[in-house]
Amino acid sequence: MQIVAGLQEHEGFTKLLLFHELDEETKRNAEKRFMEYKSRGVIQKGAFYDEEWVLYDEVKRRHIRFAVAEGKIQEWTGCTDECYLNYVRAYIVLLLGMLTVNTIAEISKSLVRLGTASFDEASSWDVYTSHVLHFLEMIPDSPGYIGPVMERIEENRTLDGWGKKSRKLAGFRYFLRFERMAESFWKTADEDRKAYFFPIYLWWRLTSILPLRATEFLLLPRDCVHQEKEKWILTVRRTRLKKGMLRVGYTIDSDFSLHHYEIPEWMAEEILSYKNQSSKNGTHSRDTLFEPASKTSLGYMTYDQMRRKLVEFRKEVSGDPDYPVNLGDTRHLAMISLILSGGSPVVCRELAGHESIDISSNYYANLSSVIESAVYERYREHKGTISLEGSIKLRLDGYSGMVRVKDGSCDFNAVADGDISECMKSYGSSGRFGDCRNCIHFYPDKGGLRLVMQKEFREKVDEDGIFLMEMIEQVRRGNGEQEDIRSALLRLQNSSAAYRKILEREQGVQL
Repeated sequence: MQIVAGLQEHEGFTKLLLFHELDEETKRNAEKRFMEYKSRGVIQKGAFYDEEWVLYDEVKRRHIRFAVAEGKIQEWTGCTDECYLNYVRAYIVLLLGMLTVNTIAEISKSLVRLGTASFDEASSWDVYTSHVLHFLEMIPDSPGYIGPVMERIEENRTLDGWGKKSRKLAGFRYFLRFERMAESFWKTADEDRKAYFFPIYLWWRLTSILPLRATEFLLLPRDCVHQEKEKWILTVRRTRLKKGMLRVGYTIDSDFSLHHYEIPEWMAEEILSYKNQSSKNGTHSRDTLFEPASKTSLGYMTYDQMRRKLVEFRKEVSGDPDYPVNLGDTRHLAMISLILSGGSPVVCRELAGHESIDISSNYYANLSSVIESAVYERYREHKGTISLEGSIKLRLDGYSGMVRVKDGSCDFNAVADGDISECMKSYGSSGRFGDCRNCIHFYPDKGGLRLVMQKEFREKVDEDGIFLMEMIEQVRRGNGEQEDIRSALLRLQNSSAAYRKILEREQGVQL
């Protein structure tokens, strides 16, 4: 990445002034920038050459230490301990205004540890490699050992330059079961328990539909609900910091923007009820909806407090505090649900702005397993409780009443009268229309053929998921349009609907 020293405006154009070297002049500029951010309260504690700074952005407070915990700065850096740590100080200050406090603190920790690593350990470094490479190349008069370290890191680095491993979602069936358990708890809980667990309940119901990040949810404004023409509107704060070129302001107002979404009446009433009850305590020191679980200098319910409350809620509803549902999961559940139910422009923008294609593919390229879980869990839920209301379909008379076709039967009876409209929606790998084996209306006679068809429909879903990921990556790299994502979404939705119908047919359950 490029470190910006300043901006110049001229005749409608903005010129970026970049730092290329951590020389004495750059360090003097870094000291000036340090004092600027200290006067603004972003740096709350420490002088430039102190061993510890405290950074604050009204959301998080992070301590940054410039000290070697173990060992010493290694010879390959060409620096003494003091020299190397001063370079880290300068580099970290230059990141202010470009990255969040949390990210800056983690980069600082990584750079200090890098200096104490052996030549071989440094050569295989895989944490914040983009910053590591830029930091090393900015050291003036770099000694001979830095070049080989950078070369080997460059060879080993991942596609996007990060060593971050994507977190995997639990099996989709766990979320379906959690939904039932949460609803059952909410119907029977007393008012005190509802008030205590309301942040978790609202998080589950809202963010599994609207793909908010956990911090965005926790920063819901105090007055987040209002009514417009008999519609209930929810106001949320969404981060600006995933948009690329925007500067970081280190305040909630500058780093988050307000967005408005329509919500159902029951959710609005629940939010207003919670707000009225919690306002009696008067513990809020910031414009947020949720009352902090305990007194905090940040003035709002923090991520750690929310995480601990979720652990309690998991134990309350399932008996297992380690039940595999986490705060970061629902954003991706919402995206999966939106992908399978309809590809709106909002979904396209969210997908195109996803922070990592590796994470995206982990969640969205295996959607066949999500469809299977939904069908099998519904079958499991109703098994043994046959309903006359239509939730269960049982075929007791074979394929009578259907139209006979080659090797099986067709449940689209209009085919007998020459209507081939549904046939034109089905085509094989050769592109020939009217291929019964690829049609959702086809019931094969032979069991073996049914298994083959099920496998083919499953593979088609996963292939279309991978194709969607490829389109997202093209758009992220500037080589495609959001319309490409929308087309890929429609393709995936069609194959997903077909696979779901095949599974429903086998289980005798209709979603």
